[in-house]
Amino acid sequence: MSEKVLELKQVTIKFGGVTALDSVDFHVNRGEICALIGPNGAGKTTVFNVITGVYPATSGEILFKEKSILGLKKHQVTKTGLARTFQNVRLFGEMTALDNVIVATDVHKRTGLVRALFGTPLNRREERSGSERAHELLKLVGIDHRSDQLAKNLPYGDQRRLEIARALGTEPEVLLLDEPAAGFNPAEKVELADLIKKIRDTGYTILLIEHDMSLIMGISDRVVVLDFGQKIADDLPTIVQNDPRVIEAYLGVPADAS
Repeated sequence: MSEKVLELKQVTIKFGGVTALDSVDFHVNRGEICALIGPNGAGKTTVFNVITGVYPATSGEILFKEKSILGLKKHQVTKTGLARTFQNVRLFGEMTALDNVIVATDVHKRTGLVRALFGTPLNRREERSGSERAHELLKLVGIDHRSDQLAKNLPYGDQRRLEIARALGTEPEVLLLDEPAAGFNPAEKVELADLIKKIRDTGYTILLIEHDMSLIMGISDRVVVLDFGQKIADDLPTIVQNDPRVIEAYLGVPADAS
């Protein structure tokens, strides 16, 4: 039986009189690639925001490894083992690619400011370990040859890869990818699909939002569909793509309309 590593139970979010999420209920199994899709405005990014502590839920429950993470601050959520990327790249442009990832590895450091200032043996070991891990992650995403380049000078596709490496630098168990293929050409999307599968095969669980259906259908183990803040489907990709409710949500007309 599959282990549920992340679970949303009847999660509702209201902004004033607007219901952004309405009793959303789904889970992510350990080791799978689960896609969260839906038309624009369906509530996909809102799901990411409530999972990672950006928005509080009005009601419901969010469990990570069977423990509630509701009410945790963003940095606390990261420390529990969840990390995300964003629709718009958010890197430290004036820092090198390597330093962007090293900063992420600091999340789990045991040394504080005082030990860092005095260069204690523990601090030196953690600095060395962080640098080594950052190099490994840059290699994993395929941009280790750009480690010394400023993030702002990297090609757009490599900036996307760097953001993934930085998220992995926090050593998450679950990686949340928010439209990772945005702005990619067809060849880059193929490479991205290979990278996402490679990351999963390395031992991570992945929840992603993506609009490119060919990419979603090619890499996902399961697909969850939202429409107007409600879950309308949750199944294998081949079943979801033929679901009349999903077709209607995307096309705006019933699937059997002539």
